[in-house]
Amino acid sequence: MRAFVLLFRWRGDNLRAITMVFASSQRFSRALQLSCLALGLSLAAGQPVSAEPQRIAFSQKNFSDLRGILNVFDMFRTACLAQPVTQGLDERLLPEGYQVVSSGLHALGFETGAVSRTMVLSRTGDEEKDFAGGHPYVELGLPSDTAPNGTCRIAWKRAWDYAEGVGKIMTGTAVIFDPWLSFQLKAVRVSRPEDGFAVAERYDLLSEWAAPCFGGTWCRLETLLILHPEEGIHLTIKRGDPPSASGRKN
Repeated sequence: MRAFVLLFRWRGDNLRAITMVFASSQRFSRALQLSCLALGLSLAAGQPVSAEPQRIAFSQKNFSDLRGILNVFDMFRTACLAQPVTQGLDERLLPEGYQVVSSGLHALGFETGAVSRTMVLSRTGDEEKDFAGGHPYVELGLPSDTAPNGTCRIAWKRAWDYAEGVGKIMTGTAVIFDPWLSFQLKAVRVSRPEDGFAVAERYDLLSEWAAPCFGGTWCRLETLLILHPEEGIHLTIKRGDPPSASGRKN
């Protein structure tokens, strides 16, 4: 099994990728994985539950590039990593111009009549309209036996804001996504990275991470980034239970 280190350098409009073989052994892979998990635990130290949840705010313009992605990272950190889901959290997190609706109304366009345990912080109140307008939304599920800290997921889909150069934007975004996620969320990747990078017509990037979260612990993150030349950018991040080193395949 091979692990690779990728060094990317921008020169004008050209992206050059230099791939170097760093090591090859199963023992090294296991040691690297356990080291990443240990680093995640050390990062989690000293991360207490916030006394009062912070209202979500967007620091960047909502464009279909790194700026929009950074907004999603900020939203995820504030809504999903700072505290577990509790009753009334949705109202305290609500960004300016957003509303709280049930998951049924948001997904189906009508209330099902059942008491909803999952609420959505939405700009429009409707999933299709949020996606059409390029607005990220937060889905919060109350705690249950299977999810004692509740569930939290961010979804964002937006058409390209650019008439030209979409291919270069897609490639650049695919290259910098992992480093920026790691930096913004203090996250450590625990899923196996790709052996190399190749320019493609579209990108479907699925990964699993560990990041410091509430209560001085760390949480598992599942991310999916889709970059499509016609459909735009689609990003979802979901918070899960803490990962475990035991039983994980290389």
